[in-house]
Amino acid sequence: MESFPVTAIIVFDLKKRFQLTALGDYMTSANGASLSSIETWMSRVAAHHAQSISVMDVTRRTGDFWAGFATSFRDDPRRTDDAVLNRLSEFVDENDTVLDIGGGAGRLAIPLAMRTRSTTVVEPSDSMVNELRLAIGDAEVENVDIVESGWEEASVEPHDLAICSHVVYGVEDITNFMQKLHDNARSRVAIVSYMESPQAHLAALWEPVHGDTRINLPALPELVNVLWEMDIYPDVDMMPHRRRSPFESPEAALDQIARRLFIGGNPVREERLRAALPDYLEPTSDGYVIRGSKPARQGIVHWRTDI
Repeated sequence: MESFPVTAIIVFDLKKRFQLTALGDYMTSANGASLSSIETWMSRVAAHHAQSISVMDVTRRTGDFWAGFATSFRDDPRRTDDAVLNRLSEFVDENDTVLDIGGGAGRLAIPLAMRTRSTTVVEPSDSMVNELRLAIGDAEVENVDIVESGWEEASVEPHDLAICSHVVYGVEDITNFMQKLHDNARSRVAIVSYMESPQAHLAALWEPVHGDTRINLPALPELVNVLWEMDIYPDVDMMPHRRRSPFESPEAALDQIARRLFIGGNPVREERLRAALPDYLEPTSDGYVIRGSKPARQGIVHWRTDI
């Protein structure tokens, strides 16, 4: 594990709308207007969401996004080989309480509950909450509380450690989200994030299917810039990279990627994906991967709130 304070400024191209360059504490657009890191984050998330909604069918726009995926977010609560979990465990002891924002099916919350006084999971997805309840029962733990709500609307008491794992990418109002985390952590906030947003490795397939360049969500480097602008100066612990799970077959890849690209049974878009996919799939010894995709690198962004 490598720990260091972050010093990088991120430069990106937002669907050719902004050609951004570093300029002191701000970013500048092609027309000379200044965009702060917070404004850049908000613009990028808004543009990504608008692009996604424009191709979604009504069911995906209004339904539970995680329906059909939630079971894959469970894990063995007694595992010992999870570097992220092991590092988070170092931030607490048996008398502490943990607040897990967007805790999903309890992949972190349940094992942390086994090490602490209690854990509270704030989770808005019905399918995730259902899996969480099943996982709590299977683990036979009694000190996990559930708040069925989005973080912005949730009413909770402060806890010793507030964690948020792979959630912030799509949060447009990032400052209020972060400030509420900070205010509800008596000791420390810890945010787990990839260096690139989770679906960024599929971005190249968006254009042949939908006809425009995919706008990727911000991730860890952009988050650090936002925190600096909020006068929060975190440490970042880089975790071992995670190898992306291969697809079992080209048909399995087609099915899973179609859901991620919001094809929704549209036969024209499905045929476009089917035609494009052979150029993007690479066979390996244990399945198929997206050609040129990099390992999923993640880090823990954390800071003390009591100093």
